[in-house]
Amino acid sequence: MNDRPPVRVLVVDDHASIRTGISRLIDGEAPRMRAVGCAATADEALESVEHLQPDVVVLDVNLAGEDGLVLIPALRRLAPCHVVVLTSLSDPAVERMALALGACAHVHKTAPAQVLLDRIEAAREHPPVNDEAGQMSQPSREEAPRQDSRMR
Repeated sequence: MNDRPPVRVLVVDDHASIRTGISRLIDGEAPRMRAVGCAATADEALESVEHLQPDVVVLDVNLAGEDGLVLIPALRRLAPCHVVVLTSLSDPAVERMALALGACAHVHKTAPAQVLLDRIEAAREHPPVNDEAGQMSQPSREEAPRQDSRMR
């Protein structure tokens, strides 16, 4: 029997159908993970992270014209969470930027659903820690969850 609490996931995407689909996908993995909320905008994401304190945030890069990547440091300051970037963009620079800003993984929206679920689960195994400045920092490259290499 597994006594571990579920991974608590916040889904951030500007498309309602994507939010709903990803939330249902995650909830289908109970008891190991569950969607605790959804957000459609940057402001909603920040408010939800502060209120819900999720373990993982699945974050779209493009939030109806807002840059989701710039949210990563702010999300991680508000909660000890990992950020998994989910995008339809096929630009390797987006992946590099997401990881540089503190995301723990990058998944293309065309990847199999299991890839996203695996990245969410992997984040549980490597909890973020506070660095000397009080900022959330990621595990070292050796400890970090394997990244989706589809974008390279």
